[in-house]
Amino acid sequence: MDGLIFGIVDNGLVLAGTYCGVNVEGWLSKRIGKKANPVLGAVVGGTATNLLSDGAGCWLDPTMHGMLLGVVLGCALPMLLIPLIENIKKRFGDPDEPFDEEWF
Repeated sequence: MDGLIFGIVDNGLVLAGTYCGVNVEGWLSKRIGKKANPVLGAVVGGTATNLLSDGAGCWLDPTMHGMLLGVVLGCALPMLLIPLIENIKKRFGDPDEPFDEEWF
């Protein structure tokens, strides 16, 4: 069944990463002495984990080897929007409220 290995590796890595509970944002904020932004940490962590798990899935699934570069680029390019979205949120949102209700 084409894509089965990809799906298992992809969601398996995301599941393992989520349950490990690695709080990179919190750890990094303590190291550099800045306030943590849990929303930004979740966004960057989620998109980075998705990129890595999709890439690993393509690399390990022989039916998807020809798609590896396209899948990884397809995951990476939207991540370039994160700084733009954060700047818009800082400009128009409440800096003390990470869950600005106007965005939902």
